[in-house]
Amino acid sequence: MSYNLEEQDQIEQLRAFWQQWGTAISGLLLAAALAWAGWSGWHWWTSRRAAQASSLYTQLSQRIAASDLNDAAPIFGKLRQDFGSTVYAQMGALELARAYDQAGRQAQALPVLEWAGNHGPVAAQRAAALLNLAALQIDARQYEAALHTLQTPPVPAFDALFLTRRGDVYAAQGEREQARKAYEQALAELSPDAALRQLLQIKIESVGGAQ
Repeated sequence: MSYNLEEQDQIEQLRAFWQQWGTAISGLLLAAALAWAGWSGWHWWTSRRAAQASSLYTQLSQRIAASDLNDAAPIFGKLRQDFGSTVYAQMGALELARAYDQAGRQAQALPVLEWAGNHGPVAAQRAAALLNLAALQIDARQYEAALHTLQTPPVPAFDALFLTRRGDVYAAQGEREQARKAYEQALAELSPDAALRQLLQIKIESVGGAQ
């Protein structure tokens, strides 16, 4: 096939351009292809893990609903071991701990709540687990353990609730002054229209009233 002079000139320019930049362009195209393949693979892997975790969580919820806690325990164990970083494991822990508590099996609820309070992607659920754990520790007279549990809220929004529960620990120990201070600190964290304020006022009165 013959080309006119203008076409030949364009071909020569293209050949020169490709000789200079062809390797770099090919590298960029390869990098883009690998990045796309990596993203697609990661997306497939995370979607697959989420589906597997969801399936186990559904099985766990069904066993809990049937009050079959003996069968629920190994399902939760697998959910925690294989998918412990997912929200499904976190929610499953809270559900199982509540079921244990309602069944009068608080000793089994304690380690489940302890795990849930230290793992999982949702900070609010970690806070809920720690508050529930501290409540069970108070009931079991594990006061030092409860204070340790309540050291630091996972999110500042729970400061008042953690301070309130700390006050409950001190009150259970008979340390009325420490309890009052914790309740007053909790009260100071709340907005004027917070529903918890009334309960805190009652708690403050129960340990000697405001100072």
